[in-house]
Amino acid sequence: MAEATQTLATLITSRRSVRQTQNTPLPMESIHEILEQAAYAPFHSEVEPWAVKIASTEQEKKYFFQCVFNSYERIGIFESYTDEKKEKVKESYREYFEGTPVSILVATDVFDHEKKDFESVGATCAFIQNVQLLCWEKNIGAVWRTNPYIFDPEFIKEMGFTSKQKIVGSLHLGYPQQVPKAKERRSLDQWVSRVHVGAE
Repeated sequence: MAEATQTLATLITSRRSVRQTQNTPLPMESIHEILEQAAYAPFHSEVEPWAVKIASTEQEKKYFFQCVFNSYERIGIFESYTDEKKEKVKESYREYFEGTPVSILVATDVFDHEKKDFESVGATCAFIQNVQLLCWEKNIGAVWRTNPYIFDPEFIKEMGFTSKQKIVGSLHLGYPQQVPKAKERRSLDQWVSRVHVGAE
């Protein structure tokens, strides 16, 4: 895991998406500090375009799980499942959502304007990556998920976001139980090239 003395480059290259966390509670002071610092992401609008909802109490996490499961029912995720498989999946989801110390939903403002919406999503993605890096610096594991429920208008409403906001992802935080190995990255020559002067 990351140490406070690491350089920014080492922090970026050592970070991992942590899907298996301990259920040890996280200090909310640390989460608030991470969010405050992450908000220094670049943005194009006059006001930062992101909004965050936190689920960390037992009641909040149970509600979050139930809304996710209801969303999956609503959008037909379980249509081909047997009752037995559906119950197993439901219990697995329940254990994950209720066992994860902190879950965060991050939404971005919607302007119904191509350029502004593009910039809004881009800024919010930068904010999310800041959160992940700041978590890693504090030895907190994070995974950024874009599961089907974040696109469900009813789920968005149940989470307290407005019709002028859309969810960019959910972040699930906790002290790592298992840290995955680094994924191999493409070599620079596979995706970097010079501008072709005079290209038609």
